[in-house]
Amino acid sequence: MVKSSYDVAIIGGGAAGMMAAISVKKNHPHYSVLLIDRTFALGRKILVCGAGRCNITNINLNSNFAKRYYGASEKFINSIIEQFSYEQIIGFFLDLGIKLYVERKTNIGKLFPITDQAKTVTALLEDEILSLGIEIMLNTNCKKIEPTTDQEYKLHLTSEPEPSTNNIVKAKYVVISAGGKTYPALGSNGSGYDLARSLGHKIITPVPSALPLESKNQLSHGLQGIKMEMEVTSIIAGEVIKRTTDDVLFTQYGLSGPAILNVSREISIRINREQKQDVELSLNFFPGETKLTVEHILKQRWIKRPEQQLEKSFYGIFPNKVPLVFLKLLNLDPQVKVREVTSAQLELIVTNLTNWRVKISGTKGWNEAEFTAGGVHTKEIKHTSLASTIHPRLYFCGEILDVDGDVGGFNLSWAWSSGYVAGKLLI
Repeated sequence: MVKSSYDVAIIGGGAAGMMAAISVKKNHPHYSVLLIDRTFALGRKILVCGAGRCNITNINLNSNFAKRYYGASEKFINSIIEQFSYEQIIGFFLDLGIKLYVERKTNIGKLFPITDQAKTVTALLEDEILSLGIEIMLNTNCKKIEPTTDQEYKLHLTSEPEPSTNNIVKAKYVVISAGGKTYPALGSNGSGYDLARSLGHKIITPVPSALPLESKNQLSHGLQGIKMEMEVTSIIAGEVIKRTTDDVLFTQYGLSGPAILNVSREISIRINREQKQDVELSLNFFPGETKLTVEHILKQRWIKRPEQQLEKSFYGIFPNKVPLVFLKLLNLDPQVKVREVTSAQLELIVTNLTNWRVKISGTKGWNEAEFTAGGVHTKEIKHTSLASTIHPRLYFCGEILDVDGDVGGFNLSWAWSSGYVAGKLLI
């Protein structure tokens, strides 16, 4: 049964909130802890991480990791992750009974539980929470946090399915880990921002990140459903911003796939936060290769089979559907023999194979984004403890902060590290 007063109340039972609750009990075993979540179960977003396998962390978190994060300063990121590092994350999950392995089919460095089931992670985290005597309140919204004069906070809670029922719980310490706005159906509806704002904290406008991009272009239309490895470069206001190589999926609405998600953050900020439309992508069909190299590759293929049709000369390099669509968009005859290709036509082919430009008109929304870019301004948060500089004994952790990382386990790593640091309740 929920009491009327606790030492610590944690709002948000996702990855960061669960870790914060465990950390409080590890560092302050005599403190009473209440973990509050607005949905019917803890850690629901964990279940969709890594396509349901839960990409717990990344081996690259142990070197120059601050370069993998955005929003907050490197000093801020370093201070938090160094307090709960890659080695400590691995050790924590091993102690829970979760063995991890490095995924080898890519060179990204993702670590997964050997069961390949996110349910393994949520089940053992919840088991740890219960074994530590942490109380859980589900289907409960925190509508208001009211600082009092007697060094306590009053939390105004409403419970489903009876939202008219208003409970007041007092706590000496409050940790807000209510998440961002991604996957609202799983509980992250941005309500944590309202709580933070009501307590005087500035919010950097949240926008969806790591998400598909919208672009009505002929290449995407012709290649719908095709996936291929490409080098993708984002260009904003004529300036090259980011370059990555991974799979690109051509869709009816535009572009998706890991490479697109990797370059989408700055594009989403430009379109959704800054309301600008000067964004495009450069697609290189030959990742890492220059025009000169690609020209050499094609000439060598054509010398061997001078009578081959131009379209079929690309078979074996690209999926069979790609050459026909590509050549038709350049107004070239797919059936012309390669010995008849002119120097001007070769230049046109090579230029577009290494630098096909796609104008981006928009992004998909919160339901299709993996992360949130934006949140509580970290200049108002102590980099040593994640304590508020405005209110004593108030802490923030996880996605609610203006911190987001690269795809590949860096965002969950931030949840574990920031949750653990907030739970230390340092001043």
